[in-house]
Amino acid sequence: MRNLIPFLFFILFFSCKREKENYVVSGFLYKDCSHTIPYANYSLKLNYFTKSLLEDPFELSLTTNEKGEFSFTYESVSDLINGNLSLQYIDSISKGSLVVDLPLNKSVNLGNVVKGLNSFVIFKISTKKTYTSSDTLYNRITASNFIPPYKMEAPFKVGPFTDGQILDTVIGANILSYQSSSGSIKVPIYNEWRIGAHYFDKERLNNQYLLIAPCQVYEEVVIDLSKAVK
Repeated sequence: MRNLIPFLFFILFFSCKREKENYVVSGFLYKDCSHTIPYANYSLKLNYFTKSLLEDPFELSLTTNEKGEFSFTYESVSDLINGNLSLQYIDSISKGSLVVDLPLNKSVNLGNVVKGLNSFVIFKISTKKTYTSSDTLYNRITASNFIPPYKMEAPFKVGPFTDGQILDTVIGANILSYQSSSGSIKVPIYNEWRIGAHYFDKERLNNQYLLIAPCQVYEEVVIDLSKAVK
């Protein structure tokens, strides 16, 4: 009887084991927003990257057809929850991501995907108090990882600033992100800025995170400098 129990457990375990399920990621790849010039015979990858020891990363490769069409099929026997599924490209010059944050364990038709998308937002300055020539506006800030005080490096403009002034910089992005809530592809644009700050300080952080639709023209975004902390 004792020898029978492990055998019954073995049979029960494998009889209840989840069957493999197939999921498809498909769409068309175009060179611009007109959707008239396809990327034909172009190398693409579907990549699942994870740092979890409970999941195995995988990578699938294919070439688009003459219409720029692609269709990946992958199998999963468990829920993929700890990694990122992305559509990537490979050409003779470079490689990189096209669409990130794809749905996991779900088939999705991405429709028309544009490579080399140049979506951008122009930021305008709207002031409600006086800033002088000694004030500096830091835009798209990065802080070095050296020892404190973490000197900031960024494109910047020195005042005085006037109401409605247009910056000579724009925020751009060319990586598309799939938004599960809306079931559509968006362009994530992140902007970070400060007035009169020279060192990294989380309490003095000003930032905006925007999700915009690709291939769409947007009006200028207004930054109200009265909210800036000096």
